[in-house]
Amino acid sequence: KQWYQRRVAITAGIHMIIEASELPMSIIIVGVGNADFSDMERLDADDALLSIGNRKAKRDIVQFVPFRDFKNGGAGRLAAHVLKEVPSQLMDMYNDILKVPPMYQPFYGPPT
Repeated sequence: KQWYQRRVAITAGIHMIIEASELPMSIIIVGVGNADFSDMERLDADDALLSIGNRKAKRDIVQFVPFRDFKNGGAGRLAAHVLKEVPSQLMDMYNDILKVPPMYQPFYGPPT
């Protein structure tokens, strides 16, 4: 019964994320504890966009980070990893959904 309830919740979550992939938003999930986070890894969709049936996300909007990987590494390292995909998610929103290029120039460091 618990497996079924979790599967239904994950499936509902996938539907909501696919719908939200057309909106200007990012979803950040931090997993706390020693649980199996494989379902959260799937929502992160780093390898392929989320899809269910014939519906597919427009872009990747989820960043999942297991806290246990950073609990001894300091808050700065955790924050950097949690936020690392947000700039590319923002650019995807402008380029793929809005079709309007933002006033953004990537910073690669000072001129040499």
